[in-house]
Amino acid sequence: MMTDMEEVEVKKIQLQIDKHDTNEVEVNFSEVASKLVESLLNIEQLPLEQVQKEFTEITNKQETLLRQMQIENKKFHEICNKPKLIEMFQTIELYQGKLNLMRKEMISVHERIFKLKKRARMVKQIKQKVALNRERQREQEVRREQELIEIV
Repeated sequence: MMTDMEEVEVKKIQLQIDKHDTNEVEVNFSEVASKLVESLLNIEQLPLEQVQKEFTEITNKQETLLRQMQIENKKFHEICNKPKLIEMFQTIELYQGKLNLMRKEMISVHERIFKLKKRARMVKQIKQKVALNRERQREQEVRREQELIEIV
């Protein structure tokens, strides 16, 4: 059996051992964690740098396109606000209206001509029938006359 003094000493030593073990584990965990973070950074750093480079490149291209679009937009607005251009568009609109009116008139004339041609064909057919009927009547009259002459 141990004495009280020895027990106290053992407890102190045990506490020191426990503290030392937990410190060692913490140190080991922190070392492992730092190594893990470092290895993850090494693995992911190149793809992330590549993505960042591509993103920067895309951003630069977008800025260039934006500047070009702004320049073109400014040119377009300058051109659209010229009085001659506005007058020309008004003239175009006027002539387009006249053209539509002419087109409608031409369609109307075409329809009337079509109807007249159709009517002319019918009149011609009727005249031909009338002429044919007259011919038949003449022939019948001539036959009757000949029959009458032969009878007499």
